[in-house]
Amino acid sequence: MKQLDTKLFLFSIFLMIPITLFFKELFSGNYLNQVLLFSLPILWPGLAHGSLDLDIAKHKGIINNNFETLLFLLIYILIPVIFFFSWINFPHLLFIIFLTLSILHFGISDCIEKSKFAFIEVSIRGILVISLPFKFHLEKSIEIFSFFFVDSLFLIKASKYFDYLYFFLVILIAIWLLKSWLINKNKNQFFLVFKEFILLFFCFWFFEPLLSFFIYFCFLHSTRHLLDEKSNLDLKFSELFLKTLPMTVITVIFFTLIYNYFKNDINILQINYIVVGLSSLTVSHILLVNFLKN
Repeated sequence: MKQLDTKLFLFSIFLMIPITLFFKELFSGNYLNQVLLFSLPILWPGLAHGSLDLDIAKHKGIINNNFETLLFLLIYILIPVIFFFSWINFPHLLFIIFLTLSILHFGISDCIEKSKFAFIEVSIRGILVISLPFKFHLEKSIEIFSFFFVDSLFLIKASKYFDYLYFFLVILIAIWLLKSWLINKNKNQFFLVFKEFILLFFCFWFFEPLLSFFIYFCFLHSTRHLLDEKSNLDLKFSELFLKTLPMTVITVIFFTLIYNYFKNDINILQINYIVVGLSSLTVSHILLVNFLKN
């Protein structure tokens, strides 16, 4: 089962290439069909990979009794609520904060290297996920990010900063290659990380932004997190799956109830509110994982 997450990521890329080529008219630019195509992996492992946060908090000693459990859950729920309403009122500022948190989260969570130079790999991984869609698919990226209550003009002006970010990414990769080849004695680790960098570049270059993010998020990021926690919590695959079910099911039921309650209110169910709501929900998970990752 070694490197299962990398192999799954590679397999998903090869699987999606013929699907996007042969069914181009069905999926190209059609975000609804793209979401429907990934509906199952978005739930598991996508949504499920954050459902172990309570167990992680207990394992790390943050929660030691029932009172601390209630306090943790209260804060865990309160953070995305505050973030959501702040986003609605200050969309550009919160959007930038969210992107910054995402860069840190993706970098820290996906990092393989365990050394004093790990911050280079962390930076590369985080910047890569955020900057490459703008580099290779600018128009579609602007269209997608406009669903975050960010106006197109702001994104067009911000695109030059994503160019700077991409330039910085290239420099970081050059430094990482030089450092890894001269200093890193673990050549197997070097080739594994280098292979993932190539796969990530190809994924975000070849596929449209939403598809490339779904492939990465479901089959590399979420899978790696679940496998890490399987090891940290000393769980079997069956135990891991069962532990993720309660919170995943509760989340699905919650959004189903919200949808049914507001289904006659078109303004509340605008795609912008849904996208911002889902993004805000990840903030607690991002903060928890970022601060607890060894």
